Amino acid sequence: MSYTPPTLPPFPGETPTRRVHSEARWTARRITRPRSQSLSTKLTRRFEVEWLAENGIQSAVRVAPALPVFEQAFGAFAHGILVQTTQGPVAVEDLAPGTMLECAGGHTAQLLWKGAITLVPGAPSMSELPDRLYRVMPDAFGLGRPSQDQTFGPHARRFNRDPKVRAALGADTALVPLSAAADGMSVIEVNPVAATRVYHLACEKHETIFAAGMEVETYHPGPDAALSLSDEMMQHFLMFFPYIRNIRDFGRLTAPRISAAELAAIG
Repeated sequence: MSYTPPTLPPFPGETPTRRVHSEARWTARRITRPRSQSLSTKLTRRFEVEWLAENGIQSAVRVAPALPVFEQAFGAFAHGILVQTTQGPVAVEDLAPGTMLECAGGHTAQLLWKGAITLVPGAPSMSELPDRLYRVMPDAFGLGRPSQDQTFGPHARRFNRDPKVRAALGADTALVPLSAAADGMSVIEVNPVAATRVYHLACEKHETIFAAGMEVETYHPGPDAALSLSDEMMQHFLMFFPYIRNIRDFGRLTAPRISAAELAAIG
């Protein structure tokens, strides 16, 4: 049975325009969760989403539990990252759903969704580690990748074609956290000292796009997301993505993912 998103109450003063700036909010309640999810849901975060609907671009601001699985959907690209579109590079904050993106496979894909959150230094978090940003220096991953230093969010993943990785996984490429490349020289881990806006992007299916000249993935929750969320938390999660009806609609990953620890073990 497919999931039908619940109807959200309109924000006072909302008018039906092509680009609706609504403030659909709900109160985070204490929710019964599996024992593996023992964290309190009292902490909340403000999540901003834009998506392509039949009647144009829609947007909403939603408040939900600040669970790591939610935050990972919003934290790959820092403000100012240049994403390659069919019309040339565009700063991530200026991308609008409907834009055609250049993909690593030589094809294009339409941007359907953009999410954003603001990382606030010292703010309470359910994550075991504080949020970090990753500043990638020029040519860190090859000539022009990137052409100038660029900053990524804590949940960015890039394509890795290292022969050792390919031999270990039996796959041509793997998706690895950008954080795994932090060495203090070519990729520098940064503690944000001021509120910082970060974004993520999603297309109809999982894609590899070009950001700052690097091959990075669009958002996908991963194969284990459905197992890590209670039914009610899954409803909250799917409300971030009004253009889909079921978590299976994200489709398959374009390449296997490995963690930083698994990458180090292969090394």
